[in-house]
Amino acid sequence: MSKTIFVQVATVVFIIVGLVHLYRAFNGLPVDLMGWMVPVGVSWVVGVAALFLAYSGYRHWR
Repeated sequence: MSKTIFVQVATVVFIIVGLVHLYRAFNGLPVDLMGWMVPVGVSWVVGVAALFLAYSGYRHWR
């Protein structure tokens, strides 16, 4: 796999992960991981971080 394709795939994955986390955060959807209720604040942080990584990947890709 070439470097360009890896960056493109990683960027798309980070976009999807970021959008899913922000969707969860905006709608307040509950997430239960083995009995632990994940706070909505975690999705805010992870969503913003994932979209920042997607933006960085996009800049590197271009």
